[in-house]
Amino acid sequence: MSDLELTNPEVYTYWTDEKIRFADLDRLGHVNNAAFATYSESGRVDFLETLYPGCTAGTGIGWVIAKLTINYLAAAYYPGEVRIGNVVRRLGNSSVVIEQGLFCNDKCFSTIENVLVWADTENEKSRPLPNDLREKLQAYVK
Repeated sequence: MSDLELTNPEVYTYWTDEKIRFADLDRLGHVNNAAFATYSESGRVDFLETLYPGCTAGTGIGWVIAKLTINYLAAAYYPGEVRIGNVVRRLGNSSVVIEQGLFCNDKCFSTIENVLVWADTENEKSRPLPNDLREKLQAYVK
């Protein structure tokens, strides 16, 4: 897996837009750390549901998040919009790594690594990625 400059918007293969809500702010008027995870979730779920509808329903077989690593690079402020870039970095037998960049006013204020596992949620066991899902994800790999 080669290194990508995740602060460069050109590396992302799928985008989601969100509004910064007043409720997303801390006492100093910055977007708070919990909102970074929420923006990541919005982008991740939009991307995965567009590719494979129903895969994030939380029942049966679908995605579960195994790891979320957030890098805080700069402050973001209300009012504003967040552009969430998504790129698939690695496909495993039952997992995927999705990297994200959060941008406001064309400036990257966070990069995020998501590790997700394709799993049987009732039995809490990983499952191999279905071939059709693997093919769809492959189209977004960099």
